Amino acid sequence: MADFLISYAPLKEFEGGWCNVRGDAGGETYAGIARNFFPDWPGWPLIDAEKSHASFRQGAAAFSRRLAILPGLRDMVTDWYRVEWWDRMRLGQFPQIVADELFEQAVNLGRGGSGRYVQRLCNSLNWRKGPRGEERIFADLAEDGCLGPKSLTAMATLLAGRVTAAVFVHALNGLQLAHYVGLGSKSFDKRKFMDGWLTRTYCPTETH
Repeated sequence: MADFLISYAPLKEFEGGWCNVRGDAGGETYAGIARNFFPDWPGWPLIDAEKSHASFRQGAAAFSRRLAILPGLRDMVTDWYRVEWWDRMRLGQFPQIVADELFEQAVNLGRGGSGRYVQRLCNSLNWRKGPRGEERIFADLAEDGCLGPKSLTAMATLLAGRVTAAVFVHALNGLQLAHYVGLGSKSFDKRKFMDGWLTRTYCPTETH
């Protein structure tokens, strides 16, 4: 149902180019790929080889422009997002706006972090009025961050009639926003990231 390239297009804008910002746990980052978390990504040797270029000494913006024209690097980034995130999370089975949101949140919050929010949302929506009164639609999920068969089935069940895709994404965005606000309120060093984080929490419309 969902198309990877549609989901990836806005993510490219969010993740940007090369940076190495103090306070970012991921350390050196290119196109959203954090070296501390993904040291084996095959693009790092290419980036390291370019650090002798004058643009590296001119700052992150200049070095990002240099890397953007490096043959093959863009394809390495795209392939990594497709294999490491889209394919592993089996996002193609969902409505496009749901896949967009799951993809973006997983990349930013990590699969476990975003997975726990999905499970929490599924549990909070796990209610219906049955012939014998109020009841659960499925057994409540463990909030372990692992989006396995039970979680995926629960999500599909809710989207089949309990809520629309847009409402589901709206609620997920609310959880993501609360996550960012919590980080910013507790850590001064995290506040430099708030403006960028807030751009990620706008909700789609039903016409998307």
